[in-house]
Amino acid sequence: MKTPAISVVIMARNEEANIVDAISSVPFASQVVVADTGSSDRTMELARVAGAEVHSIEFDGYGTSKNRALQFCRGQWILSIDADERVSPDLADAITTAISDDSTYDGFLINRLTYFLGKPVRHSGWYPDYLPRIFRNGKGKFSERLVHESIEIDGRTSRLDGLLYHYSYETLEDYLEKMNVYSELNAREAFDSGRKYHSLDLIARPIATFVKMYFLRLGFLDGFNGFLLARLSSFHVYVKYIKLRELCKSEGK
Repeated sequence: MKTPAISVVIMARNEEANIVDAISSVPFASQVVVADTGSSDRTMELARVAGAEVHSIEFDGYGTSKNRALQFCRGQWILSIDADERVSPDLADAITTAISDDSTYDGFLINRLTYFLGKPVRHSGWYPDYLPRIFRNGKGKFSERLVHESIEIDGRTSRLDGLLYHYSYETLEDYLEKMNVYSELNAREAFDSGRKYHSLDLIARPIATFVKMYFLRLGFLDGFNGFLLARLSSFHVYVKYIKLRELCKSEGK
């Protein structure tokens, strides 16, 4: 049975610590595209040495930029991963089997396991975390969101076995840096959609986030990291609404 060509696309910026391992985790790829959005480190150099095809693109939101990167993919199938993600051997086997010539599906969802401060998060609403990441070329695109974009697949989908490992928050500093960026984009997206700030948001929404993650989504089973993650996530929500408040004040809504 012939396995069709698959392109792996990775959007990256200043990911010299991650990019080689990400590329190494997809040996089944016939093409690896790294779409660089303005790195000032050795990301592009290391990606080329690792065998990737590197392109520089403008960053104007995650969804729009990732859609722009798709133009470089020549494979019959496309797999999108981030630089801090790794395809497990079991998932790699599942992918090569799933995209066989006689596949009746147009896309596949894969299960992501995120690591927080060196430990896997198996509860807290973060796992299982099935995401659409594989699709036939021309059958999928990213939602046009500034942040937390997702792939929209036109056709039948199925789930695959195996895990996509996500090493996003190795240190507390990593989390806080990303939280600052994401909360800024979250606030801008909310503002642009016409959402207005209410004082109650600063109280009710962070509390609701903590209760949902730690109690309803069983975050307490993740130990101290589960508690810390719920607290930080509630703070993330608080910061988002503070930034939305500032946007409403400064831009007149």
